[in-house]
Formats: sequence, structure tokens, C-alpha cells
Amino acid sequence: MLKNFLIFTLSLISLTSLIFNFRSYQQIASQNLVVKVVDGDTFQLKSGKRVRLKGVDAPEYSRCGGKEAKERLSQLISNKKVKLTEETQEAYGRSLALVYYQNILINKIILEEGWGRTDYQKNSQRNILTAAFHQAQQNKIGIWSSLCREGPDQSVNDCLIKGNIDKSTYDKFYHLPNCKQYNQIIIEKDIGEGYFCSEEEAIKAGFKKASGCP
Repeated sequence: MLKNFLIFTLSLISLTSLIFNFRSYQQIASQNLVVKVVDGDTFQLKSGKRVRLKGVDAPEYSRCGGKEAKERLSQLISNKKVKLTEETQEAYGRSLALVYYQNILINKIILEEGWGRTDYQKNSQRNILTAAFHQAQQNKIGIWSSLCREGPDQSVNDCLIKGNIDKSTYDKFYHLPNCKQYNQIIIEKDIGEGYFCSEEEAIKAGFKKASGCP
């Protein structure tokens, strides 16, 4: 009789522990519900945590491709429970993470569909993210399409001064039609490059005359 009682008591304790663990898991999982998408690479969880896609740099909302990037991320994760891995803290208080929904790597989707640039940040999926990034470039989709990118002979802009940003230093330069490299400049509007109608306008926007200009 005592043996049966002990078996029953242990079974009850195990069942209670299982129920408690399951409820704890549910509570934790519910905190990873995406309640707000901020832009193409950042969102907020029910827990209040703000998360940025690791290895992804989407256009600011006000720039070319920004609206489309946000809409796509919303389609992928809005009101869904996501899984975060390899979390690190950013200086601005956000978490950087590889983000999964049903085993789909969201970081990769944004890059391969052309709605962001990779920052080559070290993580276990960096090679996959880099390949997705280059695939979008080669396929000329998203920000790499004519939506946000104009080659030397593609301009339909009435203003002819080209504002260009050095990718290695982030210095901003403007090029007049008589500047040496003018015909080689490609405009990438997703990072803030564009056209100006006057030198004064370019200078006001933080650009300085390129060294190859007279």
C-alpha cells in the first residue's frame, strides 16, 4: 500500500512539474511575439525587447527601399512568435540576433530579396547571408533594381550634380558634369546618394566637391 502511495505521489509530482515547465515555456514563447515592426531590419517583441536582424542593414524608412523593406519584414514576422539565436547587445540598447520563424532564417530572406545590405558581421550564418546579399545584387532586385539604383547612362533627372558616398569612409562628395569621374558614378539612393540642382544644395546636404572636379 505504501509502495503504491509513493508511486502515485511521485507520478503526481512529475505531472505537476511537467505542467509547470510547459506553462513556463508558453510564457517565455509568448514574450517573443512580434508586436511592432519598426523598419526593414528592426522590430519589437511583446516583452518590450527591440531586436535588429544581425548581419542586415536595411534602408532607413525615409530613403529609397525603406518602405518596401519594412512592409516585407512585416509580412514575414508581424504578430508571429520568432526564435532568436546568437544574441548580442548593440550600443543603442537593441539586441542583434539571427531571427527564425518556423526554421526560416528571416535575415537571409531580407537580403536575398534585395531589401538590405549585409554588414559582414561575424556569426554562424555569415557565409549564407553574404551569398544571399550577392545573389540579390546579381539579380538586380529590390534596392539593386532601377527602383533605387541608377547607372551612369540611366539618369532621367533634370538636376545634374551627382551626390556620391565613399563606402569605406562614408565621406560625401558631389560631382559636376565636367568632373573627371562623373560618367562612372552610380547613384545608390538607398544609402542617401542622389542628384542636386546646385552646388549650394549639395553643400547644405553635407557633400563637398570631389577632388577630380575643376
